[in-house]
Amino acid sequence: MEIKDLKPELVWKFFGQLSEIPRGSGDEKAVSDYLVNFAKERNLEVRQDEALNVIFKKDASAGCEDKPTIALQGHMDMVCVKENDSDHDFSKDPIKLIVDGEWVRADATTLGADDGMGVAYILAIFDDEEVAHGPLEAIITTGEETSMVGANALDASDINAKYLINIDTEEDGILTIGCAGGCDLEISFKKEKEAADGDFLKLDLRGFEGGHSGMEIDRGRLNAIKTIGRLLADIEGVQIASINGGVKRNAIASTAEVVFAVADKEAAKKEIESRIADILNESKDTDPKGQITLSDASFDGEVLTKDLSENIINTLYTLPDGLVKKHQGEIITSSNLGILEEDENEVRIVCMIRSQIDSAKFNRAAIVKKIAQQFEADCEVTSAYTGWQREETKLIDIANDIWKEQTGSEMTVETTHGGLECGLFKGVMPDVEMLSFGPTIEGAHSPSERVNIESIEKNYKFLVELLKRV
Repeated sequence: MEIKDLKPELVWKFFGQLSEIPRGSGDEKAVSDYLVNFAKERNLEVRQDEALNVIFKKDASAGCEDKPTIALQGHMDMVCVKENDSDHDFSKDPIKLIVDGEWVRADATTLGADDGMGVAYILAIFDDEEVAHGPLEAIITTGEETSMVGANALDASDINAKYLINIDTEEDGILTIGCAGGCDLEISFKKEKEAADGDFLKLDLRGFEGGHSGMEIDRGRLNAIKTIGRLLADIEGVQIASINGGVKRNAIASTAEVVFAVADKEAAKKEIESRIADILNESKDTDPKGQITLSDASFDGEVLTKDLSENIINTLYTLPDGLVKKHQGEIITSSNLGILEEDENEVRIVCMIRSQIDSAKFNRAAIVKKIAQQFEADCEVTSAYTGWQREETKLIDIANDIWKEQTGSEMTVETTHGGLECGLFKGVMPDVEMLSFGPTIEGAHSPSERVNIESIEKNYKFLVELLKRV
């Protein structure tokens, strides 16, 4: 079976077209132009702003002119992560879609169903002349997966919607009515170098599960960046030659590597190998494919000083990472070490903190800053966004009634620890009633991402009826 054979045909048609276009966060010009052309080809009112957000509108279908205006909302960017041995180039190569039983996945890369499937739903609704609906507005944003730059920049002065439906939830039968806020912190160390004093070793961590730092942060999965700190803490005389890990600040780091010099190589190898055995044993249930290898290495040039190397290692070792608080099944607060990188001048760690409660979010950020300062690093908040406070609305009741009629079961109404743009939209559209839903997506932000085929059709049918009934 191929993508063209799946139902609903329009949804898969547009998802296939989106998968041909580069749309990593920060590289959205081509997909933004594609959306503008989609609207122009159908004679829709359309606006593209400086942030490359695209807003377009459609008049009510016949007989529905008196219905309230509904905005359908999603984001056009995707997280670009691939397997270590993949040669995929996200800047030009199409995502290869594979039908795998009841699922669609990609070939060794993220699929982009988050949130390409939400955008495909929107395009299908606007293209399907058989759908009954009141006036419609589409709000498709950029940079959601990085700093929500599009939602932050949105001019809502021409948005007339009474209701906003965000299509960016990733579990079938879940109706989301609130989300966590978040902030990013960048910890930076200015490089100080010296000649190497000893022999070189390399630690290579790969194959760990990773995943979405909002939706899967409570799964107890190993963070490869954090683990470097544990492997090298208190190893005498370490001098870092090169170090990196992770790919996205909102993805649990599944890979990391460090090359370092050490004065007593054999003693260091014995201790580190013992730690490797402990870590792999501890994570065998959550990360069964994880691998940590320690090998001899070589390196030309100066390395980071012992003092600076120790500060970096101690920072990684002590920084909070993972679940902080959970209550009645809902994740309240978490933090994630998402990126470890270097350039000629600095070594940087990017930490993302999420919380439903602003005070808890900023308290966790203050703890991170204290730790960074203790180890002589600079630390600054590079972006922050507020959460979407849970609210009970008439729209929720209508949605739940439809779902029960169509599936025979109640929807689960909850808040999410993932970041949704609804929190920012509430700041500029406070009177608009909002909810979020979406088809089942597993492994978002990782190469294991996949979307359930049956769930796509079920949720599209739900959306069509919701537009008709509101």
